[in-house]
Amino acid sequence: MNLPDVPLLSMLKGSMAWLEARQSVLSQNVSNADTPNYVARDVKPLDFAEMLKQSADGDKFHHGLATTDSRHIAITPSSPGGFDSADSPDIETAPNGNSVSLEEEMIKVSETQAQFQAATNLYSKALSMMRTAIGKSGP
Repeated sequence: MNLPDVPLLSMLKGSMAWLEARQSVLSQNVSNADTPNYVARDVKPLDFAEMLKQSADGDKFHHGLATTDSRHIAITPSSPGGFDSADSPDIETAPNGNSVSLEEEMIKVSETQAQFQAATNLYSKALSMMRTAIGKSGP
C-alpha cells in the first residue's frame, strides 16, 4: 500500500497545501500594508465536496498539465500552490487606496496557522495509527 494513495492522507496533504498557499498570500498582504493602491488578496476557500470527488476519482489534487516526456516543459502555476486567489479588500480603504487592515490580516494569519497545526496533528495521528495497525512502533 502506498501511503499517498490513502484518501485521508491525500485530503490532509491537499488541505495543508491550501493553508500554505493562503499563508503566503496573507504575508504578501501584510508586507504591502503601506503600498498605495494595494488591494488585499486571499485564496479562495477549499470546497470539501470537490476534494472528496477528486479523492474518489483518484485525482489526488494534481491539477494542470502533466509532463509525461523528458522534453516537456514543466508549467508552474501562477497562483501560490496552484490555488486560485482573488482580491479580498478588508473593510476600510485608506486614503492612499490601500485596502489592507493589519488587524484583520493578523487574525487570518493566526487562524491559518492554527488550522495548519490541526491538520499536521491529524496527519501525524493517522500515521501513528497505521504504524500501530501493522505492528510497528516508534517513528
